Amino acid sequence: MGLAKVANSVQGSIINNTMSNNKVLQTLCNMGILASEVTYALASKLDRSVPAPTSRIDRIVMESRNQSEKNEVPNEKKTAIVTGANSGIGFETAKALGRAGFHTILACRSVEQAKEAVERLERQTGLEERFEVMALDLASLESVNTFVEQFKARDCSLDVLVNNAGLMMSPYGKTKDGIELQFGTNHVGHFALTTGLLDNLKRAEDGARIVVVSSMAAFMTPEISYEGIELESKYNKTTNYAISKLANMTFARALARKLEGSQVTVNVVHPGSIATNLTRHIGTSGIQHAAENAMLLDVSAGALTTVYVAMSPDVEGESGMFYSRCLQMDMHPKALDLAEQDNLWAYTEKVLAEKTKSK
Repeated sequence: MGLAKVANSVQGSIINNTMSNNKVLQTLCNMGILASEVTYALASKLDRSVPAPTSRIDRIVMESRNQSEKNEVPNEKKTAIVTGANSGIGFETAKALGRAGFHTILACRSVEQAKEAVERLERQTGLEERFEVMALDLASLESVNTFVEQFKARDCSLDVLVNNAGLMMSPYGKTKDGIELQFGTNHVGHFALTTGLLDNLKRAEDGARIVVVSSMAAFMTPEISYEGIELESKYNKTTNYAISKLANMTFARALARKLEGSQVTVNVVHPGSIATNLTRHIGTSGIQHAAENAMLLDVSAGALTTVYVAMSPDVEGESGMFYSRCLQMDMHPKALDLAEQDNLWAYTEKVLAEKTKSK
C-alpha cells in the first residue's frame, strides 16, 4: 500500500470518531488529523520511491494535452478560471492549466498582485497571452456579480472552474455585505460565483469541471452551526474555518446532485497541509515559519490534487467525490446528508436574496 493510501486510511479511521458528542474524543480526533497531516508531509519528502509533485503535475499536463487531441474542442480553445490564483496553490494550478493549453483567468481581489503573477507565469512557462486577470473580491457580492456579468458578456463556454481562494482562521470580521468573513468569503462568495456561471459551464462541448477546494478541517466540526455564523459571541476562528470548509464540501455535493445528467462535474479536494500565506492569520514567528516549511508540503505538492481533479482523464465523469492525495476518500457525513445539503442551499440563497435586496 502506498504512502498516500496509508495516510488516507489512517485519517478515515480517525474521521469515523469525529462525529462523537464527546468533546474530549473530538479534540483527540482533531489532534490526530493534524498529526497525520504533518506525518504524511514529512514522510512524503523522505520517500524517494514516489515521483516529485512537479513531475506528477508534468504528467497530468501531458495527459490533458494528449486527451485534447481526441476531444471535440482542443484545450487551446477552452477557458479556465482559478480564484485566488496570484499565489500559492492557485498560482500553481493556473500555471498547470495554462501549460495544458487552457486560456486561464486569474480571478483575484488584488488586480495589481494578479498582474505581477501573470508576469511570473509568462516568464516561467514562456507562454504569452495565455493568462488573463479579472478582478474578483469574494467578500463583496457586488464584485462577484460584476465578475459574472463581465464573463457572461463574452458569450463563451467555461470549461474549468477552480474555487481555490479563501481565508483561514482570520480574526472576527464581516464581508462588505455583513456576512461573517470566513463563511462569506469561503462559501457564500463561491456559491454566488459558481451558480452565476452555470450556464457557461453547461455550454462546454466536452463537459466542464468544477473543483472546490475544501480541507480536512471540515471534519473538525460535527456540523454547520448557523448560530456560530450569525452571532459574533459564538465566533471561534478555528471552528468557523471548519464550518466554512464543511460548507464547501456540502455545497459541492448538493451541486453535483443538481447537475446529474449534465456534462458538468463537481468534486471536492483537500490540498494537504501547505506552507502558504493562507496561514498568515495564525500569527507565526520566523522560527515557526521555518518549521512550517520543513514539516508541511510545498505549493507544488499542495496543487497536485487540484490539478489532478481539474484535468486528469482518470477523473473523467466522476462527480460528487472528495479527493485527498489524488485518491478518493469518504466525505463528512453531514455533507452526504440530503437534508443538510438542502438546508445549506436554502440558507445561502436566503442570505444572497437579503443582501441583494438591501442594496
